[in-house]
Amino acid sequence: MQQFHANYFFYICIVVLHGCMMVETEPRHVIVVGSGLAGLSAALSAFNQGSRVTVLEGEANIGGNSAKATSGINGCNTSTQRVNGVQDDAKLFFSDTMKAGHSINDMQLVDLLTKSSADAIDRLTEIGVDLSDLVILGGHSVRRTHRIPTKNGKPVPVGFHIVRTVHQHLLNKANSVGGDRLKVMTNVRAVSLITDAGGSVVVGLRFEHADTKETGELYADSIVLATGGYSNDHTSDSLLEEFAKSKIDYPTTNGPFAVGSGVKMARLIGAKLIDMDKVQVHPTGFVDPEKPDSGTKFLAAEALRGSGAILLDHSGQRFANELGPRDYLTERIESQCKQDKDVGRKTAYMLLNDEAVDLFGRPSFEFYWKKKNFFTKVDNVEQLAKLLNFETELVNETLKQYAEAADRARDDQFGKVVFPVIFDPRQPIYVARITPVIHYTMGGLKIDLHSQVLREDGSKISGLYAAGEVSGGVHGANRLGGNSLLECAVFGAIAGKHAATFPVGAQAGDL
Repeated sequence: MQQFHANYFFYICIVVLHGCMMVETEPRHVIVVGSGLAGLSAALSAFNQGSRVTVLEGEANIGGNSAKATSGINGCNTSTQRVNGVQDDAKLFFSDTMKAGHSINDMQLVDLLTKSSADAIDRLTEIGVDLSDLVILGGHSVRRTHRIPTKNGKPVPVGFHIVRTVHQHLLNKANSVGGDRLKVMTNVRAVSLITDAGGSVVVGLRFEHADTKETGELYADSIVLATGGYSNDHTSDSLLEEFAKSKIDYPTTNGPFAVGSGVKMARLIGAKLIDMDKVQVHPTGFVDPEKPDSGTKFLAAEALRGSGAILLDHSGQRFANELGPRDYLTERIESQCKQDKDVGRKTAYMLLNDEAVDLFGRPSFEFYWKKKNFFTKVDNVEQLAKLLNFETELVNETLKQYAEAADRARDDQFGKVVFPVIFDPRQPIYVARITPVIHYTMGGLKIDLHSQVLREDGSKISGLYAAGEVSGGVHGANRLGGNSLLECAVFGAIAGKHAATFPVGAQAGDL
C-alpha cells in the first residue's frame, strides 16, 4: 500500500519583530476529488490561496459530466445581458430558481448562487471563455443562459470548452509558480475518507488505481468532494434503488461514473443527506434510430427548445409549453404521449425549422443531424405527415394555431409566452424522436454557505467540503437548465477558498 502524507510538520523560522514571533508553515494541502467544473473551480481557488493542491479523477480524462453540458451557464445582471437589452436581477433569478424547485430549495444557498452569478461569468470571461451568446431556457423569465458563439463555422460545446479553459488556466498558473504545488492524478478513484482518532476531522482518503487496482492513502489538511451525482447508480448499494426506485428504469444521459461515490463516502462518516429522492428526469433525450432501446441516451439540449423547437405527440399535436420547467414537461410527455414499443417508454417528436436551427447554431445542430443521425429532414408538412403517419390537416392546424399565438404573444393554450420562431408548413422541417431521461440528481450532501459538509445534527465536519452535484439543497425538487454549471463555478470556488483557509485543527463548532 502506498502512503502519501501531507507535510503537516511546520518548519519554523523564528523572527523577532517588535517582540513577536513569526512562524512560517508549509503550504496547506487540499485534495480535490473530481475534475468537473466544480472540482477544477475548487482546485483553482485553493491554488490561488497559496495551497498545494492534489486533484484525483477516477476516469482517464478530466471533465466529468460538466464536459458534456450543452445548454449553457446562467448569470443575471451580466454585461452580455446589458448589451442585449435584457433586464434581469438576482431577485428575479432567485424567484425563478425557487419556483422551479417547488420552493423546497435552501433559500440561503439560492441567494448566494444568484447573487454570485455575474461574478462567476466574469471570472470565466477573464480567462478566455466567450459567453456572449444568450438564450432563454425552460422555467426562466428572461434570457440569462450564456453560451459560446460558433467559431469559424464550427460549434463550441460550452461545458467542454469551459472545463478545458479552466483546466489550462490552472496548469498555466502552476507552471508560472513552479514547484510541486499542483498534482493531477487521473484513473485514481477515491474509495473512503480517513478521519482522526476521534472521528471528527477528515485528514485524508484511501484510493485505488483504476488500472492496477493498487491501493494507497493520501493525507491532507482538507478535502473537497466534487464527485458528481448518482444518475447512473446501478451498483449493489445503489442510491437510486434506495431513494428513487420509481425512476431507476429510466435511461440516463450520465456516464458510468455517476454512482454517487462522494455521497456514499461522506455518509459513512456521518454526513447529512438531503433531497435524495429528488431525481430530475429531463424531458428530452434523443432516441437513436440505430439503438432506440439503449439505456444511455444523448441529451437533446434544452437550448434547442430555447431556440424555437416545438414538441408534437403521436397524432401531430402540441401537448405542452415547450419552455416550461423540466419536471412539468416530463409529466406532460408521460401523461399525453404514447408508449413507443421500439424504445420501451413514452416518446414525442421534436421539430425545428431553419430559423430555429440558425438560432441554435447550425454547426452545433449538424452534429445532432449529420453526425449522430438523430434528426430527419423533410421538405414540408406533407412529407412530415407521411414520415410519421400524421394527418396533414391536423399538423397544419397545429402550426397555424401556434403562429396565431406567437403573433399575439399570448393566448397559447399551454401558456407559452415566448415564441422564438414560427413554422411555415411549406418550408423544410427537421424532426427527431425524444424521450424522458434521468439527467441530474438534486439530492446530495448537506452543505453550508462555505460549502462545508454538515452532520445530521447540523454541526460541521472539519476538513470536508463539497461542491456541484454531490451536494444538495440548491435546486430543491427540480433544477433549472443552466444552473448546474453555475452551481459548479460558484460553490466550487467557495469550497476551494475555505478548504484552503480554515483554521488547522479546527473542530466542528469553530467556524
